[in-house]
Amino acid sequence: MTRVGLLSKEQVSESFREMYRRSEERGQEVLNVVKLLANCPQMGQEYFRFAGSVLRGENVAMKYRELATLRVGNLAGADYEFLHHTPLGLSAGLTRKQINEIDTWSESTEFDEQERTVLRYTDEVARDNCVTDETFQKLREYFSEHDVV
Repeated sequence: MTRVGLLSKEQVSESFREMYRRSEERGQEVLNVVKLLANCPQMGQEYFRFAGSVLRGENVAMKYRELATLRVGNLAGADYEFLHHTPLGLSAGLTRKQINEIDTWSESTEFDEQERTVLRYTDEVARDNCVTDETFQKLREYFSEHDVV
């Protein structure tokens, strides 16, 4: 149950109607985050511009972006986020077993060294808000400064 209303297509601004229309054309349900942010159209538009840039990335493969997103969802107990990013992770090249073992990734044999580094970095950012020099150095073996940003 939400505390802030989720707006229907008839209630939203013209800019948000376009988002609803595109979802409908693809045969997809309009995501609740879209319905929620439609309450504040200007902020919502800016949010989606930023979020789209993050999701598309520039050089970092979608597999690693989705791996980090799924781990953050897992750490935060954000079932909705995890549920919605699972198909994206699968289409990006993660396996069902990897996704199922993301909670215990450090003991799992399903992740290669680069994936483990992404997960370690994600854990340190999400849990501690501080990345160790060792983790950052390892991350830089796989990703440029540009990629890290």
